[in-house]
Amino acid sequence: MPEYYLDMETTGLDPRKDQIISVQYQRLGMVSGREEGALNILKGWETSEKDILERFLPMFMGGGPFSFVAIGLNIPFIYSFLVERTRIHGLDAPDPLHLLGSKPYLDIKPVLVLMNKGSFKGASLDRFGQLSFSGDMIPKMYYDRDYERIEECIREEAAEFQKLYRHLKERAPSLVMAKGMVQTQLI
Repeated sequence: MPEYYLDMETTGLDPRKDQIISVQYQRLGMVSGREEGALNILKGWETSEKDILERFLPMFMGGGPFSFVAIGLNIPFIYSFLVERTRIHGLDAPDPLHLLGSKPYLDIKPVLVLMNKGSFKGASLDRFGQLSFSGDMIPKMYYDRDYERIEECIREEAAEFQKLYRHLKERAPSLVMAKGMVQTQLI
């Protein structure tokens, strides 16, 4: 099953009132975690939020519930926005329980929390990566119509996420079965 980096930018944190600015996705190699194709960015400033959803949801939901594994940071947040904003636009909304319970995903947010000594506050990519911005700057850029900078930030964030993801894949313990028990071996 292929892995896809998945992220979105929004105007805020409340899917009932805030909008999706962009949805970005990119196929990743299952073994290497390296990009296997272009970063696709559906941009709200070139179209509408409804159009982004109409274009993205068939790709996202198509092919059955297990057609790919979404890889990202805070995937439940992304899924909640997809569901709520789809409903607001009167589109056929995915079932939230289906998304979180049946559609596989890998969220590295818990790893960042562990790297941050168990604290959720500060467990972000801009803390552990080398980003020239923080995520809370994106809505202001959007309202200021600095779309070129938003796209630069999206590309930078995707590259930093994938760098961290590759590092985790390379360094994470591998699990092996030995006499019916799971053991970890450090690589």
